[in-house]
Formats: sequence, structure tokens, C-alpha cells
Amino acid sequence: MFHGVRACEALFARRPESIVRVYLTEARRRQLSTLTAWCARERKGFQIVADDSLERLTKSIHHEGVAILAAAVPRWTLVDLVAHMGGKPVVGPLVYLDGVQNPHNLGSILRTAAHFGAAAILGRTGELPPLSPAAVRVAEGAAEVVPVCDLTDPAADLKHLARQGFRIVATSSHRGRPLSEARLVGKTVIVLGSEGEGVSRGIEGVATECVQIPGTGVVESLNVGVACGVLLAEAWRQRG
Repeated sequence: MFHGVRACEALFARRPESIVRVYLTEARRRQLSTLTAWCARERKGFQIVADDSLERLTKSIHHEGVAILAAAVPRWTLVDLVAHMGGKPVVGPLVYLDGVQNPHNLGSILRTAAHFGAAAILGRTGELPPLSPAAVRVAEGAAEVVPVCDLTDPAADLKHLARQGFRIVATSSHRGRPLSEARLVGKTVIVLGSEGEGVSRGIEGVATECVQIPGTGVVESLNVGVACGVLLAEAWRQRG
């Protein structure tokens, strides 16, 4: 049961065939008239409901007046990713999340990735959190734009990408060259670790280089979503 205006608009724009039923409040009816007209034309059910009904349906007070029952956001495999890239030039970096398990962090990172043109989010199968309705709402539509790719053997898969010409750039709070000296253009995988453990040794061992975001040192590290924003902003700046 996806909810939130931007998330639902993106779902409708990108994969309307996945929609089963639409729920919205009277206050959102005019704004989402294209969606309700499509439902009527395609014989998809839609229902005008009260705010408290949407809270029960979505189990959230942050529904923003609309919810869509639909198939889950599809996840990719490495095979899907490689096939998608094909021989096309990769403009934005890939982002590998090592040990990041908070769904809200994933949603925030997806939103940042879409803003700065990252090509995909990667993570270990079973470790990277699901694209829950809450994560999709936090992503503000980006979950329908930036693919999320599950890797069954991350170290081997990153080595495969390295053989395809990708530079694997790990991040650290304590060591590595300053971000201002890092090269993040071209075929790059940016590796971000969890806030507690950082990048694991196995993944760091695959990396081409390690970079850090300089700061005061008063706190041990940045929130992973904030760190991702700083890194992707720098990658965007270098492409400009």
C-alpha cells in the first residue's frame, strides 16, 4: 500500500500496469484527476475515503491524502544492471551500501541519488532493506526512477564491475584521501558503510581507493544519507 503524493504520482507515471486500486481523500481528488480518470477508463477501482481510513489502510499518518495498492517496486540483479548499461556510457556513479539496513536511510539515499543522477543503488541480497511503503514515501518518487540492485556475492560482483572498467571508491571516517582530491567522474562505484561499522574489510579490500569527508572531528561520522549527499554532490560538480 504505497502512499504519499510524489511516490504515487511516480508509480502512476512509471508503471501503471502494477496498480490494483487507488484510495484518496476528497481534498486530493482535483489534483489527482488524471489518475482517477485513468482508473475509470482502465476499470481500476478507486475510492474516496476519509483521512482516518487512509491512516488505517497505510498504517501511517504521513499518507498525504493518497494511497495506491500495487505490486512491489521491482528489484534488479547484477545481470539486469549490466544488461541495462550495455554499451551505453555511464553518466552518474553507482552507489553500493555496505551494511546499511534502515529503510528510511534507503529512501533518503534514493531521493539524493535521483537528484544527483546516480545510476543505481546496490547492496547485498537480504541485507539491503526492502522498498517498504515508508521508504518509498521518503524517496519522494525516486524509488521509481533509480533502480535498486541486489548482489548475491558483493565482493565478487564488485570485482566483476572493476573488470568492466569501474573504479571502486570506498569511504571512511578516519582515513583516505580528502574528497576534494578524489576523482568521481566516469565509471565509478561509491561504497558507503553503515554508521556503526563503516565499510567492511572484505568490501574495502576490493576498492581501488579510499576517500574521506574532512570535518571538525567533533563527531565520529556523518549520517550515511548525509554522507551520500556530500559525495554525490561532488560527483555532480565534477561532471559539470
